[in-house]
Amino acid sequence: MFLLNDKTLKELSKNISINDTDEKILEKVYQADSKISAKADAEIREKVKALDVLDPSNQNYQDELQEKVNELVKIIPLQNRTEITQYVARRKLVLELFEKVLNVELNKLKDGVRIDEKLMHNLIFQQTSDNPNNSDLWLVNEDFIYFNGSSEINFSNLIIDGKKVFKTSFVEEEEKYLNSLGEKRLEKKPDILLFPEEGKCVIVELKAPEVNVATHISQVNFYANMLRNYTTSDFEITTFYGYLIGEGIEDRDVRGRVSGFKHSYHLNYWFKPSEDVTGFGDKNGKDGNIYMEILKYSTLLKRAKLRNKIFIDKLTSNNSN
Repeated sequence: MFLLNDKTLKELSKNISINDTDEKILEKVYQADSKISAKADAEIREKVKALDVLDPSNQNYQDELQEKVNELVKIIPLQNRTEITQYVARRKLVLELFEKVLNVELNKLKDGVRIDEKLMHNLIFQQTSDNPNNSDLWLVNEDFIYFNGSSEINFSNLIIDGKKVFKTSFVEEEEKYLNSLGEKRLEKKPDILLFPEEGKCVIVELKAPEVNVATHISQVNFYANMLRNYTTSDFEITTFYGYLIGEGIEDRDVRGRVSGFKHSYHLNYWFKPSEDVTGFGDKNGKDGNIYMEILKYSTLLKRAKLRNKIFIDKLTSNNSN
C-alpha cells in the first residue's frame, strides 16, 4: 500500500516488534529511509562538487566528464532512472500516436470516423481536466505542463488555486452584455486556459483538421477580452498568449481576414506580435495585450519531434549502456 522499500524492511526486520502498531512500524521505516536518502544525497553532492576540478579546455575533458556521469548514475536510485525512462517512452508513444491520427492510421479512423476536435483535444489535454501536469501539453510548449489551468471548463465554473476566476455579480451594463443576443457568454468553454503567473494567461483553441481555422481567429481574442474584463480582483490579467491550432489553414485566409499576421520563416506558422485587448467598465483605459500564433497540427508534431529527438534516440538506440 505504501510502496515501502524492500531493502529498508530487510535491514529493519530485527528492530520491528510484533507488538509495534502500524504507525510505529511506518515511523521506523521512514526514519531509516531518511538516513539512506541523506547518505545518497551527500554522495551526490560530493560528485557534483568534484566538477570543480574539470577543465573544459583539457583534451581529456569529455572522457573525464563521462567518468563523473557514470559515477553519479550509480548513486541515483534505479527507481528514479526507471521513471525517467518511462517519461521518455511515453513521449515517444504519444508522438507516434499523434502521427497515426494525422495520417488516419488508427483502426477507428480507418472505419470512416472523422478526426474531430474531441479526439485532438484529449490527445493533448483531457477535456474537463484541471491538471496540466497530467497532460501532454508539452506537444505545444514544454513549459505548459507546469502551469495552473483547465480544459473545457466554462468561465462561470473556472477555479484556480481554490478561487473563482470570474465575478459572480456584475453591474447592470455588464449583466446586459453577458446575456445579450441570446448568448450566455459566461457559459463559454475555452479549450485550454493556463495561468503561468500573476497577470498572464495562455489560451489554446483546437479545431478539427477539416475546419478552416481562419474563420475562428476572433474566438481567441473574444476569450482574452472576457478574461480581461469580467474576472475578480485576484485575477487582473493583462498579458495573453493565444494559440489557434488546426490543419486547415490557408495563408491568404489568415493574412487577408485579419491584418497584422506574419508568416514565420521556419516551421510554417503565423504569428501576430501584439494586439490590444480592450478594457471596458472599471477596466476602461487599462487595455491588455495578446501575442498570437496560428499553426498546424503537422507543424506541432514536427516541433515536438525535434525537441524530443535526442532523448528518444538515446532511449531506442542499441547502446547497451
